[in-house]
Amino acid sequence: MKIKKSNFVSQFLIIILAGLVLSFMLQFAQAQSTLPLNQTIETDVEYSSWTDRILKRTTLNYYHQLLGPTLAGTGGETYNVFQESRSPYQSFHAANIRYQLSNEWAFGVSLAAVNAYGDTVTNQQTGIKNDMPVRDEFFNARVFIATPGLKTRPGTLFTTLSYEAPTSVFSRTNGMQYGAVLAQSFAFNLPTYKLTAGLMWQYYRMVYGQNIVPPRNGYASLARQTVIVSGGPYIGYRVNDRWGVNSSLTFDWDQRGNQTASGSFNNNLPDRARLGVSYYPSKIKQIANVGLFTQTLIKYSPDTQAFGGEFALKF
Repeated sequence: MKIKKSNFVSQFLIIILAGLVLSFMLQFAQAQSTLPLNQTIETDVEYSSWTDRILKRTTLNYYHQLLGPTLAGTGGETYNVFQESRSPYQSFHAANIRYQLSNEWAFGVSLAAVNAYGDTVTNQQTGIKNDMPVRDEFFNARVFIATPGLKTRPGTLFTTLSYEAPTSVFSRTNGMQYGAVLAQSFAFNLPTYKLTAGLMWQYYRMVYGQNIVPPRNGYASLARQTVIVSGGPYIGYRVNDRWGVNSSLTFDWDQRGNQTASGSFNNNLPDRARLGVSYYPSKIKQIANVGLFTQTLIKYSPDTQAFGGEFALKF
């Protein structure tokens, strides 16, 4: 399926513009509420003061991950856990605009995409070509809000709530109406700042016009994926101000069709592990970190252990 990137770009720009306009409106309302009734903002100095505050509280974040070669296998191929098969090398992109309302509250918009490099991959055992279902794909756009952390004696619970709009070709084709995401992490209080450890989990609910597509044109009925629950532990160690090591395990399950809101869950993706090394530069403030990593299925085999690189930018 050919994807019109211009449609996604225009939708993303509209969402970004709406978020910025909302930010200006909120900040303007706050500024007005602190003025006497007979006083208005008239001078350029006063005008620039609240616009400067908005710009200082607004950040643009970009994350890039390149998933590269496997420990065993044909060159130019990687293991794509989301397809549970081999695929060409690929990059994952994620960008968001975040506005910090206060020290504890923030909101913003985000968009992610993936693209692959090289030719299609042929399964060496079956001889069947594995052409990626979406070679270059924009995912659904999200609007999110980060809530204040809940501090307890064992640690702190962080929560982000997101609304997902069906902007991708896949979601619109399948009649998705909207999505809702609850993402949380619990960071343990540890005796040294160099060591970090905690748990991360996410609940993702997708709402469709039809959870089950009836049989048609000779095809069997289709139960759409409506819930994904994923999570696992993470551990990080900061060697010094410049270098750090991080690791994580991820497990997930899903529900389909009429399983939604029931106690029945299916295995979703293979359980997986990740180990990485990161460098945190100090002279270039726009670069948050640069790193190398390897990830593999917990049910290990050399052809599923992939190597890659990543970097994060912040403006």
